[in-house]
Amino acid sequence: MTQHNSGADRVEPEHVITVRDTINAALREAAVKPERPVLVAVSGGADSMTGLDAMQAISDADGPTVIACHFNHQMRGVDSDADEEYVRLAAESLGVAYRGEGADVATYAREERLSVEDAARRLRYGFLGRVAQEEGAQAAITGHTLDDQAETVLLHMVRGSGLSGVRGMRLVSQTPRRWGGGTLTVVRPLLRLRREDTEEYCRERGIIPRLDVSNESTTFARNRLRLNVMPELEAINPRVAESITRLSDTAAEEFEALQEVVDELWEHVLDNSDEDTHIVTLDRRLLKITRPALRRSLLRRAFVEAAGTTTELQRSHITEMDKLAESGAGRSLDLPHGIRYETRTDTVMLAPSGLEDSPYPAPLEPVSISAPGVFEFVGGEALELELVDRPNNLDTTSETFQYADADAVGGTVTLRNRSDGDRFQPLGMESDTRVQDLFVNAGVPRSWRDRVPIIENDRGIAWVAGLRIAEWARVTPDTERVLKIGLGVRAEGL
Repeated sequence: MTQHNSGADRVEPEHVITVRDTINAALREAAVKPERPVLVAVSGGADSMTGLDAMQAISDADGPTVIACHFNHQMRGVDSDADEEYVRLAAESLGVAYRGEGADVATYAREERLSVEDAARRLRYGFLGRVAQEEGAQAAITGHTLDDQAETVLLHMVRGSGLSGVRGMRLVSQTPRRWGGGTLTVVRPLLRLRREDTEEYCRERGIIPRLDVSNESTTFARNRLRLNVMPELEAINPRVAESITRLSDTAAEEFEALQEVVDELWEHVLDNSDEDTHIVTLDRRLLKITRPALRRSLLRRAFVEAAGTTTELQRSHITEMDKLAESGAGRSLDLPHGIRYETRTDTVMLAPSGLEDSPYPAPLEPVSISAPGVFEFVGGEALELELVDRPNNLDTTSETFQYADADAVGGTVTLRNRSDGDRFQPLGMESDTRVQDLFVNAGVPRSWRDRVPIIENDRGIAWVAGLRIAEWARVTPDTERVLKIGLGVRAEGL
């Protein structure tokens, strides 16, 4: 537990003062104001307990009000609960407000198909985001140290990250809104302190931090780096952590310079970005004429817009996106965080799986409908089969309606989506072809293909939405009745 003596007459050891001064300087650099409270994320370890104790002292010296926050990951049984109780009592002994929450991280990771580390990060920052909104807090303070920074940079390098990954963690960053609780400002004022500094601080302050035995397990990549790789690197250069941090700072400066150029290009290349659905589309033609390095930076930014984070995005993902953008329409790639990337005729799209910007209604079970007649899909779209006067111009390039011979189509038809092996004789062709090949040749994205409505009768497929009618269903000079087949948002106005 903690043993505190925060009396005004106590003279603190020099190291304690140095640590607090370092943290205070970082807070000023991060523009943390004394008028609004800050959250301090506390696990119970030496780093976060140093952060909590130092922030409480800074608060007493006219700094911002402190709220201690602990998230119980429920991964170590009774030890997790003991950590939570430890932090609660530590906050109480310091006279600091406390907020706690917990969740089964392992189950969440399985359900969302995330790594345990990523699942924990999402849930933890989601919790902090909600508390920040409720308390009106300006930021959340974390206990990340220079050692954590060195490990983070090495992990990104091992995973093939680009310049963004090599820059590591920054003093100030924003969490994705999709993690819950809205966007949260995260400040890491301990980034210029070593782990040994926080351990010494705790000793001099009489704080006995909690020990997480899972930190000794080599199951996690970060632990393997800390326990096995870093000692070997330190044998070569005892100050390797500082060297890696200098590398990250240099990468951050160069990244910021590159981003200024990317920001200018973004305004031209961006086709559409929907903040509600996180669907992002870029102009594929402009991408193709952009220099490769800048093109990859634009694709990375598009991923951030869609996913809200760059975690788990590797350089290989960006390289593959770039390759597909050059290759042609109708290509797709599954990316981290459930993001789907697709190439279109004129654009590329990134969106959370299931939220792709398809113009077609949701998939449906085969259903018999009358012609003429109207069929309304779930979601507001409608298919209208309407008898009309013969138009002067039967040639139409519309993706939403076509003209057909009403008697060839018949009075009752089946409305369905595609099936394996579907074949179709499109207007103007002498023989039939696979519907799959038509989709590919027309550049219909993969995520759209299972949603495309198809009309079929006893003779075969009469119409494929977005493409054309069958050759045998065309309007001829002998046609007595013309059927207009239209797909739109609503029946009126088709």
